Amino acid sequence: MLELLIIDDDRAFRRSLELHMQGRGFSVRCASNLAEGESAWREKLPNLVFLDLMLPDGEGTWLLERMTEEGLGTKVIIITGHHEMERAVTGMRAGAFDFVHKPLSADELDKVVDQAIGQLQVEESMGLEAGSAAELSPMGSIIGRSRSILALHKTIGLASRGRANVLILGESGTGKELVARAIHRLVTPREPFLAVNCSALVPSLLESELFGHERGAFTGAAQQRRGRMELVGEGVLFLDEIGDLPLDLQAKLLRVIQEREFERVGGTQSLPFKAMLISATHRDLSAMVAAGDFREDLFYRLKVVEIEVEPLRDRVEDIPLLVEHFLTLYNGEFHRNVTRVPQQVLADLQAYHWPGNVRELENRIQAGIMASPGDVLTVEIPSTVTATGDGGSWRRPLRDVECAHIARVLEHCNWVQGEACSILGVSRPTLRKKIQDFGLKRPGKES
Repeated sequence: MLELLIIDDDRAFRRSLELHMQGRGFSVRCASNLAEGESAWREKLPNLVFLDLMLPDGEGTWLLERMTEEGLGTKVIIITGHHEMERAVTGMRAGAFDFVHKPLSADELDKVVDQAIGQLQVEESMGLEAGSAAELSPMGSIIGRSRSILALHKTIGLASRGRANVLILGESGTGKELVARAIHRLVTPREPFLAVNCSALVPSLLESELFGHERGAFTGAAQQRRGRMELVGEGVLFLDEIGDLPLDLQAKLLRVIQEREFERVGGTQSLPFKAMLISATHRDLSAMVAAGDFREDLFYRLKVVEIEVEPLRDRVEDIPLLVEHFLTLYNGEFHRNVTRVPQQVLADLQAYHWPGNVRELENRIQAGIMASPGDVLTVEIPSTVTATGDGGSWRRPLRDVECAHIARVLEHCNWVQGEACSILGVSRPTLRKKIQDFGLKRPGKES
């Protein structure tokens, strides 16, 4: 029988989780604080630990680090709230197997537990032990509570356990560089983060920007210049829009990755490349490989770890949080006090298709703050894709239409859910789930 330890100060939650895991056949022991948890762990050496990060006598990450350092094979699953995502990623970086967030979903919980058990069985058969913990610096802010953002936090935590090459995929404006900077803060915060946009420079200048050049290497090279590969040292080199890298430079980059060394343009001395490499693109590199426009060997070298950032239209429930974030940020910068967001404005923002993603939302909120005459936000959105627009409204995803319609019905009914259910033809549980899924919020009420 597998041994399980639950360390959480919420008695009701602890009991509920205990009953669920006993039903799955685990031998369960519980602790309500850090001291009890450490004592129980050392006494029982359980196979699996559920660990809350915020305990009355300290932070759970302290005990997580002890468990990981001593390498006794325990799988730790972090228990966290939506507002504690930074702590959860900290835990992943420190060696946690995974995390689950309150309120717990039984299906999500069982899936994580099954994966942990499977990993334990693999390690037992191979005679493996857990690795050592590493020091972690705080992660930067990535705004959102959607499932895709929760998964993104988790993947960032896993990617930051080492210095393997990372490839970030996503449409323009989704925040790929923000993800790269988050990994940098977790892996090597005291070293440089240098970004190069591969589509912004002509090939000759791009080569010099990356590799540097010797004096006289080409016309205009009046003196030696160190490139980004040299200047970055042991930090993170971020190659944005890697899909636009010319084929001849692709070959040179492949050699750098393979040999971990490079030469300046016009030089003969080999210089070491010590940085972690993170690349990003909005292009379909697989299709480019098939078309002969991108080297297959470089593609697989770049994507040791692959992270995909979803477009904003697929996570519209994050829009209210993003709006709140940008209002706080730019009210201070612009010396304004725009604090009220009408429900209709939120509905229109969630109904829009956002071809420019989060970057476009940020720009429109900036413009709205400057254009709003008082403390109520007004935002201009192209009529062809807003919920009220006639032309082109059929081009929007069904989810966007549904969100906007529910928001309007709730506003019409003054958020009397019984009346709204009658109009929409759905049950109260269904309506409540839709409100939660879309992140809808009654004006003047906290979510």
